[in-house]
Amino acid sequence: MTEPVPTPLDVELEVDPVHAVAPVGPEPRNLAEEVEGIVLALPGVVRMDGGAFGGLGTYLPGRRVTGVRIDDEEGTEVHIVVDGSEPVPAVADRVLRAVAAIAPTPVHVHVEDIDLSMLRS
Repeated sequence: MTEPVPTPLDVELEVDPVHAVAPVGPEPRNLAEEVEGIVLALPGVVRMDGGAFGGLGTYLPGRRVTGVRIDDEEGTEVHIVVDGSEPVPAVADRVLRAVAAIAPTPVHVHVEDIDLSMLRS
């Protein structure tokens, strides 16, 4: 004698209702947005940069994350502008270590410019 195949209702009754509910709150952020948030919070970073023609970024529904490109083959690119308050290699290394902690691919940091106006204010 064969066992009856469970119906969707039978399967649903076996699920713990407390853990079956989706968490309430904002939707999970895209990895590019996470990278952007981490980088902008680091000392010495003024802003993200879109490269020579401004087109470098990650396109998401309704917005673009400027200065972050994540590619399985090329790695994770981060393009930044620094404030000049400390040596550029130190800021780039800080960005590299912070992004490498969450990026699934090798990280490449590009310092596009130094904004000295931040030191004058």
